[in-house]
Amino acid sequence: MKTTSPVGKSVPRIDARQKVTGEARFVFDMSLPGMLVGKMLRSPHAHAKIVRIDTSKAEKLPGVRAIVTAEDTPKIKFGSNEYFFPYTVDQFPLEFEKVRYIGDEIAAVAAVDEETARKALSLIDVQYEILPAVFDPLEAMKPGAPAIHTAMNNIGVMMPSSFGDPDRALKESDYVREDVFTLPSAAHAALEPHVSIGQYELSTNRITLWASTQAPFKIREAMAKTFKMQEADVRVIKLHVGGGFGGKLEMFPMDFCACLLSKKCGGFPVKIMCSREEVFSFTRRKHPMIYKLKSGAKKDGTITAITGEVIADGGAYCSYGPTVVAAAIMRFMMVYKLKNVRLFGSRVYTNNPISGAIRGFGGVQSGFAIESHIDMLARGIGMDPVEFRLKNATDPNTTTVNKLIISSNGLKDCIREAARRSGWRDKYGVKKETAPGVFRGIGIGVAADVMGSKMYKSHESAGSIIKVEEDGSVYLFTGAADTGQGSDTALAQIAAHELGVAYERIRIKAADTEITPFDTGSFASRVTFISGNATKNAATDAKRQILEVVGQELKLDVPGLDIKDEQVIDKNSGRALLSFDRAVVLCYSFNYGRLIIGRGNYNPKTTPVDFRSGEGNISGSYGFEAQIAEVEVNTKTGQVKVLKMVDVHDIGYPINPASVHGQIEGSIVMGLGYTFYEDLKFKEGRVLNASFSKYRIPRSVNMTEIESVFIETNDPQGPFGAKGMGESSLLPTAAAIANAIHDAIGIQIKDLPITPQKVLAALKEKESGRG
Repeated sequence: MKTTSPVGKSVPRIDARQKVTGEARFVFDMSLPGMLVGKMLRSPHAHAKIVRIDTSKAEKLPGVRAIVTAEDTPKIKFGSNEYFFPYTVDQFPLEFEKVRYIGDEIAAVAAVDEETARKALSLIDVQYEILPAVFDPLEAMKPGAPAIHTAMNNIGVMMPSSFGDPDRALKESDYVREDVFTLPSAAHAALEPHVSIGQYELSTNRITLWASTQAPFKIREAMAKTFKMQEADVRVIKLHVGGGFGGKLEMFPMDFCACLLSKKCGGFPVKIMCSREEVFSFTRRKHPMIYKLKSGAKKDGTITAITGEVIADGGAYCSYGPTVVAAAIMRFMMVYKLKNVRLFGSRVYTNNPISGAIRGFGGVQSGFAIESHIDMLARGIGMDPVEFRLKNATDPNTTTVNKLIISSNGLKDCIREAARRSGWRDKYGVKKETAPGVFRGIGIGVAADVMGSKMYKSHESAGSIIKVEEDGSVYLFTGAADTGQGSDTALAQIAAHELGVAYERIRIKAADTEITPFDTGSFASRVTFISGNATKNAATDAKRQILEVVGQELKLDVPGLDIKDEQVIDKNSGRALLSFDRAVVLCYSFNYGRLIIGRGNYNPKTTPVDFRSGEGNISGSYGFEAQIAEVEVNTKTGQVKVLKMVDVHDIGYPINPASVHGQIEGSIVMGLGYTFYEDLKFKEGRVLNASFSKYRIPRSVNMTEIESVFIETNDPQGPFGAKGMGESSLLPTAAAIANAIHDAIGIQIKDLPITPQKVLAALKEKESGRG
């Protein structure tokens, strides 16, 4: 059965059959003729000078085909925020002067099998001069601390955000409070580990990289730079990806080395794959943060000012540091009407593993801090937290204090609907003991999110091509990277709907830098909004070409024609003139010979951000949501049970409702993990829980009930009114739960994860009169 007009329908995933039958191919599964096994040699020290690297013994080992060090490279640094923050480009593909964390890459080997490759690594002799190391960001900022790079006081990124007169506003406030929140590191925990296959073509001097990645075009750019090659000579191919969550957004030294090893061993393909321990220890992680806030409010509930400081442990290199810090200090200005703001963000170098992008960037950390703090402000003036948020929430068609241009905005509707569905009015502030020592509570958190972020290149563009073949089949070419979130399906729905054909006609080719148009990548909830608009524009162009031929043949005005439900129709009467198939045959007929190739691109309407103040419209649109948690707390054991999560989301318009629900529920599950379980632990720069047996994440057997609800605002910028929504449901989860715990038993947890031990300690402090 054909699905026409598919936008707004829960059609099956376009890759569903491939995945359930096992036909879907991941780089993890790939094997090429003559393929060699690659392994990375990593530093065992957190901070040390490299005195000498001797590979002679390893080179003599039978089965070793190639060994590379920095001497085999152009010695060019790479980074992820180079366009706006060139000073943050600080990492070499292979280090040669000094190492800055346990795991820093020094050399790589290619051998006939894994055992030989591991043996070869053990035979490489590296002499080090151990240097003092620093692992605490507060210690790293002190004068005289070990210098990790050349940044003063090890502060790699300094980002201010200042508007109005916060000091005066605080003095005029009826209530002022200060809080400090502590946020831990966390891992992405994607099922597919980082893996890449590199192949060098001797005849053309070109390289091909197959990678488990969210951003093939960003990798191509970094590879071309570090190899001193033209981008046209670098091809990056994404196959199916077993999860990314921000952890596969940039080039890694293993990507570079897979291609370099292939070149050195005569063009044989080289596969490098991280073990699970390597993924946890040496790829990327969430930024741990200290979030200090001082804010004020009037008795009528108006927030007068928000001030504070954010200190993020960035680890050894910068990665996506500027973006994370910007998100941490700016996202709440999408949510609340503010006139007086001053926050200062510092990303500090330490000798810990590298912190980078992870779902929500810095918005998860700030979401917990800001939304917990907002609740405490409301309680401080004796106001209901829901009413307090409604009083201060932003409105549609608003320009915020930092010049964000908000068009559609369903935040207040989200808050009201979440409160209604959760029974807030009857539950909040009502002490309910369900069993001896067991109390129920309810809490709220709200959030906003971007639809892309112009912080990586001079543009945030995406392109799409739609090709209609003689047999009526439709091919969509997009650079967008589906990493499991279902973006290929959403783009196919948009293409089919705009072109007027059945969803089942669409075939998709995605994320191959040699074949598909440019796309920045899958992050910042951008694909539906930006790549979706590009796809819609390509479909419009293809449809125009078909209708021009039909109009010429039937001697009708093209503006009066359309394609809908597989028929070319007269717009005025709705009468079907001929089928889509016949129209395509006509295009390719002797008289016309018209090849139908539609082209589309989209660059959202944004303005450059002034990173000296935080002013600028960073996104083409913004999404909003409210989340309410109902919990049960056992005061004898400290155990917290989440009974239900209600999430009401301004999604503009749902392209695929089932996928949207799935994205919301997945985000909430990640939020539950960060709230209760996830805590990547370190000792002197070494990860202590680098396995799934030691690193705790939520499991399906103990999931809570989740109710997700849509608020449709039909965004004027979005394709068919849609917005992106992959991240924002994760942002307020921890705060909603922490606020619910306070409602239940009167304690406010300010550091994550929330454990039974912390609950019991807070209760004891409260009983002693110190809480």
